[in-house]
Amino acid sequence: MLSNEELDAVLTVGHETRSVEFKSAGNLTDKAFVALVARAALALANQRDGGNIVLGIDDRDPRGARNGLDEIQLRDWKNLDAVADKLNRYADPPLTLRIEGRQHPNGNPVVIIEVSEFSEIPSLCMKDFGNTLALGQLYTRSLRKPESSMYHTQNEMREVLDLATQKGVRRFMETARGSGFFVGPGEPALAAPSHEKQFREQIDAMAADPLLVPITAQAHFRHLIYPQSFEAGRVPYEELKSCVRDSTVRLRGWPFPFTKDPEHGDDFVGETTMWQRHNETWRFFTSGLFADFKAIGDWPDDWDSFGGNSETTGNMPAWFPLLHFTEALEFAARLRSKLALAEPMVVRFEAANMAGRKLVVADDNRSGFHHAYVYRSPSWRSEEILITDEAVLSGTRPLAAEAAKHLLARFGWEGVTTDLLEGIQASALNA
Repeated sequence: MLSNEELDAVLTVGHETRSVEFKSAGNLTDKAFVALVARAALALANQRDGGNIVLGIDDRDPRGARNGLDEIQLRDWKNLDAVADKLNRYADPPLTLRIEGRQHPNGNPVVIIEVSEFSEIPSLCMKDFGNTLALGQLYTRSLRKPESSMYHTQNEMREVLDLATQKGVRRFMETARGSGFFVGPGEPALAAPSHEKQFREQIDAMAADPLLVPITAQAHFRHLIYPQSFEAGRVPYEELKSCVRDSTVRLRGWPFPFTKDPEHGDDFVGETTMWQRHNETWRFFTSGLFADFKAIGDWPDDWDSFGGNSETTGNMPAWFPLLHFTEALEFAARLRSKLALAEPMVVRFEAANMAGRKLVVADDNRSGFHHAYVYRSPSWRSEEILITDEAVLSGTRPLAAEAAKHLLARFGWEGVTTDLLEGIQASALNA
């Protein structure tokens, strides 16, 4: 459930996200308005971790003075029994809801409807309403833009199916345990989450933090660094800050990661920096996981990119992932040494909200492109890179160049080569 502070952070971004939908003020007695809210609730229920509907927000001016609910709207929409009855007339299985009042930054009241992810099977629409809802339809939140839709890409359908499959497996395990099929120490390895899954749970929890929406709601890279095996208390809490500071990389002047005044969580320290194009948030956990999210930001077309300088947003310099991957891998090598790990350190690079990003040169010392190289998928994930003693001896820069090549080729840039990328490294980074 969004707090007032978290709501303020979402409103500051200025638009909806996959997990937060705005609805303007409307009455619970207005059937057309209730149908719109029901469609949003159905879509949020069919994604991992569900989401929140904020009632009383004009999505054209989320922080405006006119946002908020009147007394009757506030009273009616805070009545959980009445709201659940109205919305669940359209949902099968029924939705699980929580409702609380909040205050808009302008002082007016709004209502948050928290929608939980489906418990067993996806929720389908069980009733038509005009052009808003269709009987038997599955609604999801689009990966392309934050909206509730009945039209799904293969990635959106796969997300729903994966979630349903996981819940089915979990129900089977619970039933098997209840029947005595698995007993105590004799339970199979399947009953325990894998090391990677436990790290992934920490990563996903960080990505879902509403306070990080200014970065996670836009196109960004994730630099994920962790040991091969999961140990919740591997790094003493009081040593977290010193481990990061002692492993910091300064290959271009600006440090990776930027560490000035880290904040403290239950099992991590971290910092968020919002300064021009250095928009970054990182956390280092007692498990040894270091997760860094770095926004790509807005880059205009430059003098030598295909298409001239007509586009002012939605671009990405070709060097951007290469140099950040290089810094992250060098940091991983230093962190592994600092932690005195005998096992490899795993590095994985990911990108989110990438659909529509176009490559630009962004450096008048380098040659331009001959086509508009645009990334068409919403996300990207590299292969695992293992930092071992041998990898450190042979150097981490070739590993970064190979990972960047893997990504940049998926923009359709057939001319990208490892030699070209290593040349950019050599000219841009300190020795």
